[in-house]
Amino acid sequence: MDKIRNPFSPGAGSPPPELAGRSTVLEQAEVLLGRVLARRSEKSLLLTGLRGVGKTVLLNEIERRAKNSGYRTI
Repeated sequence: MDKIRNPFSPGAGSPPPELAGRSTVLEQAEVLLGRVLARRSEKSLLLTGLRGVGKTVLLNEIERRAKNSGYRTI
């Protein structure tokens, strides 16, 4: 792979050009956020993985979606 054109650029929380292969996790987060707003019970969401796989990027995206849904985040 050409090191200049390679889209993977590790850096804590640096968003990649695309969140490929993360649609299932993001859909789970959307359901969780929607159910909590509707005062429905829901399971927690736990992100685990090796260093550099994109946990912080996913958390940042989930935070953005939560804010768009009316949540306040810290």
